[in-house]
Amino acid sequence: MSKVVYPTLDLFIYDLREGLGQSTEEINENQKYFASRFSKRYHDSLKQRDAIEGDYVKLLGNKGRETFTCSTNQYTLKGWQYPVRLGDSYGSILDCSVEHSLKKSEEAKKEPVPISSFSDLKTELEKRLAGHPSTIGQVWMVSGQLSNFTLENAEAIAKECCNINSFNLNWDLDLRGKSRFMGGILFEFWRYRLHIPSNISNITNIHEIQDNNCVLIAIYPDAETAKKASKFNFDWLRLFAYRSKILWAYGQSQYLKKKLRSNFVEIEKYQKEFKSAKSGKLNLKKLRQILVDAQNTLWLYTNNLNDIFILKRTIEINLLNYERRLETIKKKLNPEQENNDLYLLQQQIGKQIEAIKQKITNSYVSDDLEFLHKFIEDVQHRYLVQINNDYESYSPGLTSVNELINAIRGVTEIESSQRDRNFQNTIAILGVGLAVASFSVSVFGQFPGITDTQKAAKQLISIDSRILQLGIPESWLFPAVSVTISLTLGILAALMTWLIIKIWQRLRK
Repeated sequence: MSKVVYPTLDLFIYDLREGLGQSTEEINENQKYFASRFSKRYHDSLKQRDAIEGDYVKLLGNKGRETFTCSTNQYTLKGWQYPVRLGDSYGSILDCSVEHSLKKSEEAKKEPVPISSFSDLKTELEKRLAGHPSTIGQVWMVSGQLSNFTLENAEAIAKECCNINSFNLNWDLDLRGKSRFMGGILFEFWRYRLHIPSNISNITNIHEIQDNNCVLIAIYPDAETAKKASKFNFDWLRLFAYRSKILWAYGQSQYLKKKLRSNFVEIEKYQKEFKSAKSGKLNLKKLRQILVDAQNTLWLYTNNLNDIFILKRTIEINLLNYERRLETIKKKLNPEQENNDLYLLQQQIGKQIEAIKQKITNSYVSDDLEFLHKFIEDVQHRYLVQINNDYESYSPGLTSVNELINAIRGVTEIESSQRDRNFQNTIAILGVGLAVASFSVSVFGQFPGITDTQKAAKQLISIDSRILQLGIPESWLFPAVSVTISLTLGILAALMTWLIIKIWQRLRK
């Protein structure tokens, strides 16, 4: 197994500080989650400095980092953690290096050790995460020094690093590019896959819906070159923050897309139920339940669609910041590049020469971090195109569910108003009948010349002697006759009122 000097592993890790619409309690929980990776003695400092306004805040002050020393069965390790606030996110660098083998302290930072030591470094950094994975994303950077440095030897080391199980890399499938960097060689490996589960209601972490494994391997010829390159760690911290935020936003958008698809299925179900309810006798109770369900779905659908639009804007803003930071890194690498026509000409000639070498030796390596530009192209031509198509495809669903809700409201309102009118007509008919009946009872005994109500009742029914044969007591004759007459008049008045209402309704049509 090959060996490298001073193997170092850096983890650039990012967490959400303040999500859109999150409450103060949720923001405090995000803060506690991030702080849990640091010693408790730093928690107060992290909290106090987190209240400072700014897009880039060192959360441990000017000191900036928490250092640590530990040991494995074979090596003495030394590392540090550097936390910052990046706008609405947290970022930190976790760095760990093999100082020397046990009992070989005199060879610190200069002892060649097997590349398998990177597994020990990764294990230590993961232990430092305290079981709290990133909530946005992370990037690993593997680096080491190679005394017999050549392009071929550097590639051989990078290939062996791919075979380390803890990194889970495939040289042929995951290699995205390579470039000269500060006198060394930088390789990028990246694998990104979405695996959104069928049950989307219990998602709590971005890693549950996407596999985003990004590893950079940097091989340097000596300690001086590696030291100069390490000064770019804070530029990498920002660059990878924008990169991670873009992929986080894209993964979230695809998760919401699946929710929208589920919402759309529910909308189609409500449409079928509405058509079924209309085809037969209307069931207002069922229609009202469909209306309530459709309104709830509309609320969810609208929120999810709006969130997709916000995530699209998040990708666009972070892509712009990514491009700017990448240009800043390139300017630091080539400070003489600005306003130097001779330099530009030399660069063009150099690229032509290297292109010829590539054709001859097939071992061309760029010196402009071109592989990092490929990510910009991926975002522009794939992720942004996809999220735009998703937004446009699901936007008509709002119109569909709104039309369904309006249709149900219209039908239920018409049916309710019709039932209300029928009820009012019934009340009117009964009211007229009862009024006439009551009036007739009240005036029956008030006619002039009637002093004996029983005698009057006998005279009224004398036309039909069969009534007298029923054996009704004389004391009951007058009430029976008055009730009969009042009911008859009430019924006739109700029928007349019903007839008038029907005629009026026909005339209005």
